[in-house]
Amino acid sequence: MAEQNIRLRILSYLIAAAAGSALTIAIVGWEDAPSPKPAQAEPKQPPRVEVPKIPVIPVPPPPLDRAALLAAAASAADAVASGSAMPQSNAQLVGRSFILRMPFGCAGELTDETKDAWAGWSFNPRSRALRLSARANNLADTDWVKTLATDMKFDAVEGFWIRRPWTSADQCPAEGGALTDVGVPQGQRLGIAQFYSPDGPRTLRRGDRPYSSTVKLPEGETPSARGYQLQLEGKVSGFADGQPVHCFQQDASVAPRCLIAVQFERVAFVAPDKPEPIVEWH
Repeated sequence: MAEQNIRLRILSYLIAAAAGSALTIAIVGWEDAPSPKPAQAEPKQPPRVEVPKIPVIPVPPPPLDRAALLAAAASAADAVASGSAMPQSNAQLVGRSFILRMPFGCAGELTDETKDAWAGWSFNPRSRALRLSARANNLADTDWVKTLATDMKFDAVEGFWIRRPWTSADQCPAEGGALTDVGVPQGQRLGIAQFYSPDGPRTLRRGDRPYSSTVKLPEGETPSARGYQLQLEGKVSGFADGQPVHCFQQDASVAPRCLIAVQFERVAFVAPDKPEPIVEWH
């Protein structure tokens, strides 16, 4: 019996020792275990702002000026003279707006010798009345224009000869190089005109009526010493084949005669370097 009690005590000691070791291991393990990190909050995304799309409005190209019109005419004349196809670059000009200024009255007032000039001016110092006038040409009955028009139907072709087409200058020459403005139409090589169809608008048709106006100059102001300018504005309309310029050459030894087909929208008299017109027609 005593022996049995001893065995029971020994077994109790062993169980107690084992339990103590397990508790120690658990405590040590708990102390060594890394503490859980606090959960990090996700960064807040900034609110999305819907930016309205701004429509891109195409900017129209600037109006064609004298230099651009002369360049197109020169390209067309070269094509006709060389027997090559008309330049496609010219076709891109159809529909473009243009502003063309042509100088006149460079030699001074109209006189008996210059009364037949295509344009001119006169001044009455007593009444201070400045009279300006310009006369368009009707080319509808000329054979070469009929040849250029091909199948286009029209009952009037009104326009102007572009004097001195070899220069892009749109003002009177410097002192010492004044123009008389008296030119022989047969000697002109480049014109700009509108073809009026029988059922088309007649707003700017002039017929035999010149563009003419009389204005009173303020006291102390004198007529321009540099002449005046006729300003033509409108759009390039072109011919039936989509080309803005057609040229005709009957003799290979003579430069071609060309015509720019346009639609006139505004005609005005202006003084050099002054933005406001003296008088205008729409």
